[in-house]
Amino acid sequence: MPPRMLRNFSFGAIALVSVSTLAVAPALAQETRPLTENPTLIRGCRQLNQAVEVFDNSTLGPTANRIGTLAAGTRVTLTGVVSTGRAQVFLGGSTLSPVQPVGWLNASNLGPCGGTPPPTGACFRADTALVVRSGPSTGAAIVAGYNQNDLIRASTNPPTQQTAADGRRWMQVSILNGSTGWLARTGSGGVGSNITPTNCP
Repeated sequence: MPPRMLRNFSFGAIALVSVSTLAVAPALAQETRPLTENPTLIRGCRQLNQAVEVFDNSTLGPTANRIGTLAAGTRVTLTGVVSTGRAQVFLGGSTLSPVQPVGWLNASNLGPCGGTPPPTGACFRADTALVVRSGPSTGAAIVAGYNQNDLIRASTNPPTQQTAADGRRWMQVSILNGSTGWLARTGSGGVGSNITPTNCP
């Protein structure tokens, strides 16, 4: 049976997007998000407020489903298909993938198209192996991790930070699946630094 079509729309040579194109990787089946179409968004222009990873599915993961990264200031065209916190964009003219005409990204990274590019995101390098926790506390659950020299992206620019009761400074970061977590950028009492600022790619 042919896949059910979400909508018959056209962007140049692109005519149809099927549900099978947006299939969620089996490993993330429990994270399936309902898709809806907002006709007012079709062909809408949006501009990235920071560099963002693009995936071929609405769960924004796993790594094998990553198409590539678009730089801050890049303008994209909306298809009108959305999911909670996600937006599908048309990649016509993009060098990310010659065979993937659409991609998914975190909708919080989209702003209105303007005359000047927005500031780039806030990026850092891990000075040591670090864990990412669900909240700004050493007692919060571990949700991800970084190896030494890995690139770290703050969830906002400037970074969202909190100081814990023990003086440790925490920073909210974006992690691969499109969600956020917290890492300690200093030790107890605010002593030392676990990360070094760097330019975002």
